[in-house]
Amino acid sequence: MVQTGIDLGDIRIDLVPEVRYRLMPTGFLFPDLTAADQARNADWLGPRQIHPETLALGFAFQAFLVRVKGQNILIDSCNGMHKQRAARWAHDLRSANFLTSLAVLGLTPEDIDIVMCTHLHTDHVGWNTRLVDGRWVPTFPKARYVMNQAEFDYWADFVREDAQIIGAGQDIVDQVYIRPSPGHSPGHVCVHARSAGQEAVVVGDLIHHAVQWDMPDLRMRADFDPAMAATSRRAVMEHCAGSGAHFCAGHVVDFSITRIAELAGSGGDRFRPVSG
Repeated sequence: MVQTGIDLGDIRIDLVPEVRYRLMPTGFLFPDLTAADQARNADWLGPRQIHPETLALGFAFQAFLVRVKGQNILIDSCNGMHKQRAARWAHDLRSANFLTSLAVLGLTPEDIDIVMCTHLHTDHVGWNTRLVDGRWVPTFPKARYVMNQAEFDYWADFVREDAQIIGAGQDIVDQVYIRPSPGHSPGHVCVHARSAGQEAVVVGDLIHHAVQWDMPDLRMRADFDPAMAATSRRAVMEHCAGSGAHFCAGHVVDFSITRIAELAGSGGDRFRPVSG
C-alpha cells in the first residue's frame, strides 16, 4: 500500500500532490541510465517506474505538510500556475490540483504558517506566489517563507529580500530543523522532524527516482555538482537506513514516504524501500 502520511509522536506529515504520476524522458532526468540498469532493477521497479523499452521514468511532483504544535509547515511548493518556463515537458501548468490537495487535508492557503524551501529550483517554489488580477502575490499570505543562507546567497538576484534566511542546522520550529545536503544545488538542505524517538527526513531533490536507491552515484541532469550530490545522497541514505528514519521524497512514485534498508550483500552501496 502506498503511504501518504505518517505520525511521529506529536508530529503529522502528509504528502501534498500536484502531479501524482507522469512518464518523463530518460534524458530529462538521468542521461547515463542504461538498459542494463533497468534490467537489473526490473524485479522491483516495473514498467510504471522504468519503461523497459524507452527507459522513460515514472515521476511525481509533491510537497509535504508538517503539522507540529499548531504550526502548519509546507515543504516545497511544486510548480505553480501560469509560470512559463523553457522545459520540454511543460512546466507551465494550468491546474489547481495542488491547492485541492491542500484542501483535502483540511487547510486553506491562509492556514500555512511557514513555507520551507529545500532549494530554489522552479518546481519547488512555484506555488510560493500566484497570479491574482494580473499581479503576483504570495499564495500563503500569513506564512513566513524560509530558506537556507547558502541557497539564498546563490540565487539572491531572484529572491525577495523579505524571505527568512536560516543557516543549515538551525531549527525551523522546535523539533523540525534543516541539515545541509549540497550538490543538486549549492545550498540544498533536507528537513528533519523528530518526535517520540522517531524521525523523518524530507529530502527535496536529494533523490529524483527510486532507481537512485540502487544507484546512489547516478547523476541527475540538473545537478549543480554531481559528485557532491552523490556524497550527500549516500550520507542521508545511510543515516535513514541505519536509524530507521522515514525517507520522504516528493518526486518518487509509490515510495514517497518509506523506510529504507541496505540491500543484503551490497556492501552499503545499494538500498531498497521497506515497509513498516
